[in-house]
Amino acid sequence: MKIRLALTAALFALGSSALNTAQAAYSGPKVELTFLSGFTGPDRPVMEDLVKGFNAANPNVTVRITAQEWGPINTQLPTLVASGRAPDIASTTENDLFNLIQRGALSSVSSAGLKTAGLDRSRFFKGVAATPVYKGQVYGIPAGFVSYAVFYNKDLLKKAGVSKFPTTKAEFLAAARACTVDKGGKKAGEAGFDAGNLDTWGVSLYNNWVGARAAFSVIVQNGGNLVDSKQNASFNTPQAVEAVQTLVDLVKDGVARPNSTEQGELAAFKQGKVCMFPSGVWYNDQFEKQEGFNFGVGFMPKIGSKKDAAWGGSQFFILPVQKAGYDANKRAAALEFMNYMTQPAQNLVWSSTGQLPLLPTVASDKKYTSQPISELFARLDDVYAMTGFPWTGQIASAFDGAWEAAYLGKKTVKVALDDGVSQANKQIAQVRASYTK
Repeated sequence: MKIRLALTAALFALGSSALNTAQAAYSGPKVELTFLSGFTGPDRPVMEDLVKGFNAANPNVTVRITAQEWGPINTQLPTLVASGRAPDIASTTENDLFNLIQRGALSSVSSAGLKTAGLDRSRFFKGVAATPVYKGQVYGIPAGFVSYAVFYNKDLLKKAGVSKFPTTKAEFLAAARACTVDKGGKKAGEAGFDAGNLDTWGVSLYNNWVGARAAFSVIVQNGGNLVDSKQNASFNTPQAVEAVQTLVDLVKDGVARPNSTEQGELAAFKQGKVCMFPSGVWYNDQFEKQEGFNFGVGFMPKIGSKKDAAWGGSQFFILPVQKAGYDANKRAAALEFMNYMTQPAQNLVWSSTGQLPLLPTVASDKKYTSQPISELFARLDDVYAMTGFPWTGQIASAFDGAWEAAYLGKKTVKVALDDGVSQANKQIAQVRASYTK
């Protein structure tokens, strides 16, 4: 994003003084905190500079950051807790949060602690604020946020006679058909239309986990979920079958290509061959950098029957369980760190790394006014994580496989989902058994 370039350049030009805008709130004795961060990509230097800003604003607290990949963090943290060597602060993703809770590795954040630190969870978008809550307890503070979106080619939609981005199922299907033309000039639904010889097509579907998040979004729109009340896999309910069938039928109707890949669809979208490309917001930068590319960013159309919804992923600041006699001042300082990092000034800088704003106040910042990604911001309360249960990995893997089998036509939708549920529940039983050992 252009805003990313501007903010990041300003950040490194001014150094930590650019972030030293908040008065120190921690008033206890001097403490040193360790922070195990999973942000190891291009976002790492930005996170490190934000930490420097916190240290400058809080002379009684020194946060020392260590960066490590997400996988090792979530594998090693329970061991670090058990040995009494846990960091004061860590970070995790929504995929691993509930597994760490189940392993007894995380402390919940009390209402009193939140209040003392001035950490008002209502400042966040609702979906990302709700994700780290388990059995009524808060186990994390939002640190980062991405979502599913539908990138669309404005010029191609206009050429097809579509005047606005579709928001309903009827509009979405009509737009997809209007955009689909074979190399002989026939449109989808017309006599002689050749779905195997497309010049342009309506929507991208593809066979990996990112493609499966479109199916998850529509399942939630139908009022469904991936698990039942006992947290067993249940993504073969009528709501789920209908959602996946609707998407698979796009291939049968000729408005989406069969047997396609994410990279193949990405290339086609950039070449002006497909009108709508559902994927993660992390692609926004690529499209902004493509000279002359007239694109927009829409929220997932309401293809389901109950509510608006789209998949979202998130990262969280967490408090690992500490050994007996842990310094209460360190806990207070850790909460103040989380409060500082999620203030509007800091979140505006952090969103320059490609993350979505965590706060509505940041989403409304004038620096986003002309950015295509801002089309999403009014809908970020309708973003839902694929989580809330300790076996997210087992559920996601089986669901993604079921989506691929259905999309590729290897199995009927019902059989694919039934097989996926059976596979997931076998794996869940194994994980449950491991927790009792």
